[in-house]
Amino acid sequence: CVVLLNKWDLVEKDTRTAEQYLEAVRDRMRFLRFAPAMTVSAMTGQRTFKIFDRVQAVYEQYTSRVGTGHLNRVLEAMVTRNPPPMSRGRRIKFYYATQTAVAPPTFVCFVNDPEGIHFSYERYMINQFRETLALTQTPIRLAFRKRKGKR
Repeated sequence: CVVLLNKWDLVEKDTRTAEQYLEAVRDRMRFLRFAPAMTVSAMTGQRTFKIFDRVQAVYEQYTSRVGTGHLNRVLEAMVTRNPPPMSRGRRIKFYYATQTAVAPPTFVCFVNDPEGIHFSYERYMINQFRETLALTQTPIRLAFRKRKGKR
């Protein structure tokens, strides 16, 4: 997703106008915070030549694949930096993570108690994956599964 603010040629501007408009769009479209936004004018052609470059960059992130080794190093670092909270008197343990799909990037983390992961910790993890894996312009799906086998 790329958010375009068209008719930019009709807006009275000062030095902060674009910044204020883009901030207002981000506030109204919080569910698309990851989506890049830009001002354009179809009539004058202002910045329209940049649209496809932006779309290409977003598509590359949307279809990117992360190696399991790298993903697990990132997971280990984020869990070490900010351990998950206790759940039913036990610490949640992350065993490993893997990328199961692209378009959008989808990661599955294998843990001892998937239901015990609070939405705020999941949001923390998504933000860390986004920042560390350079997936700043695409949605990220994150799922938690109980590890089978060992107890």
